[in-house]
Amino acid sequence: MTVDGLVNVEASDDLLTKRPVAYRGGTAKGPVAAEVARQAAPDLDPPPQTDPAEIAMAALSAVVREIGARAARRAVEFGASLQAAYALDTAVCVEAGAIGERFLASIGTPLAASWSLVEVADVHHGGIVPADWPALAKVAGEPLDLPALESWFYALPSFDTPKDATHG
Repeated sequence: MTVDGLVNVEASDDLLTKRPVAYRGGTAKGPVAAEVARQAAPDLDPPPQTDPAEIAMAALSAVVREIGARAARRAVEFGASLQAAYALDTAVCVEAGAIGERFLASIGTPLAASWSLVEVADVHHGGIVPADWPALAKVAGEPLDLPALESWFYALPSFDTPKDATHG
């Protein structure tokens, strides 16, 4: 695949010709072959054209939908508190959305001014996947009090990068 999501035909053909014959597929033999031939009617219609921008939006939306819950799970697996996991759940989702929005703008497909990628994922692509907080609390060995976690999180200062912090 190229960086813009297209298939590199020459490279694909080259890789396919280098595969062992046993892994290239083959033709069915005997009664199965006749059944397969009957079922496989040729499709003469051209394949539907898909907009690369829509594909990029759906892919980024899938990341935004799931990344917060995955970050929370990993945080607890690595020994972090439920508070840290809860903060990461939201922060990572929002940050991934911001990165996705910058990418979409860089390819000339910015979101409408009134939408964020997090909102697009939540409203149009199945909602943000919630972390399994009861299971995470059990693994962390902590009592689960979601209202207290939420109150703690919203009392935090903004998670913008501090002025004296540098990265990248």
